[in-house]
Amino acid sequence: MLQLKNLTRKFPFCRPFKYPLLLPISPRYISSQKPPPRSPISNQPIMSVSHNQSQTPQSQITPDPLEHAAGRSSQFEMQASLIPDENKFEYQSAPELLRIIDNTVKSWSAEEYFLYFHGVTHDNLSELDREYFGSNLQCTVLFTTENSLQALICHILAGGKPRTLMLNLWTEIRCKIAEIPGHTHDSVDLFGAKRFFLGNLRSKEGFEALVPKAQDASGVWPPVVIEFGSSKGLDFLHLDAEWWLINSTGGTRLVILIQLMTDPFAIRIECWAMAPPPSPTGTRHPPIGVPTCVQLFNINANGVVTSTSPGLCIPYSSLFSEPNENAQDVVFTNDELSSFALGMFDLMTRKVGNSCVLFSFWKRLSNHGIACN
Repeated sequence: MLQLKNLTRKFPFCRPFKYPLLLPISPRYISSQKPPPRSPISNQPIMSVSHNQSQTPQSQITPDPLEHAAGRSSQFEMQASLIPDENKFEYQSAPELLRIIDNTVKSWSAEEYFLYFHGVTHDNLSELDREYFGSNLQCTVLFTTENSLQALICHILAGGKPRTLMLNLWTEIRCKIAEIPGHTHDSVDLFGAKRFFLGNLRSKEGFEALVPKAQDASGVWPPVVIEFGSSKGLDFLHLDAEWWLINSTGGTRLVILIQLMTDPFAIRIECWAMAPPPSPTGTRHPPIGVPTCVQLFNINANGVVTSTSPGLCIPYSSLFSEPNENAQDVVFTNDELSSFALGMFDLMTRKVGNSCVLFSFWKRLSNHGIACN
């Protein structure tokens, strides 16, 4: 059994970093900097390693690969602008960053936190990984990096409720996949908190990623990503969905957003995909598609589902690339969504247990290097 290492060393206090808010880059922004020799369109190498009730939202961001190869991620900049100054720090060292995360979680003032660190280089990530995998943090930590800004955003989910919800949902998804002719419970792997790199430009860890076993997981973007957030994280979740759909340039085909609220109990589920623009943009090269919320479900404490869709649909073509004459979509009816939500609400009224410790242990056992095309 792996022994969890306690961080016993004392590290110098890390001063809050009053970094000015970053303005979003225009979708048509093109940097004067020369793009890397291999762009996403020309097979840019991508790496991954192991390591949260308004109208339907819609993004107007154009998925221009040149912008994202040579410029900055506007999704990262907008997320950074949502983080208050008191949660922004200058990076000192990997142990000090983990100490700040640990102190933040121990405050127990919320179940979800976002921290911003400036001064994090691409080379710092290896040190950060080593320290993180050897720590005993009682939480889920997801990293998003933007190397042009030498910056990192930490999405922290405290407590075991997110892991419990995801493991229950994963069980239901596996059962649905097993009902498809030619497939079994093991046709799809669940990749927890893998970090995917877009070359040396930026990287991101998703809460969960679904990848077919028949697919070479060492060379792909995850076709379906699941992101999780709490009652105050919806804006961050929308930007997460845009990040995956734009930076993967078609590799990630569906992003499922799950927002869990506890006072009162409620679950909001959104499915995002690339969709045609709502109207002509007037640009010389109109976008083929924009990140769009294509399904929306609100489930209240009584299990009542409000949606214009008859059920949550994960298209077969989103999960699997190979053709199948017996292909059928993975569908959860609204009644099934209601039963799932009521079961989760009932579970959350009891003691969840230390599932985050289990997740941390599981994360250490997962493989540590995946290259994507």
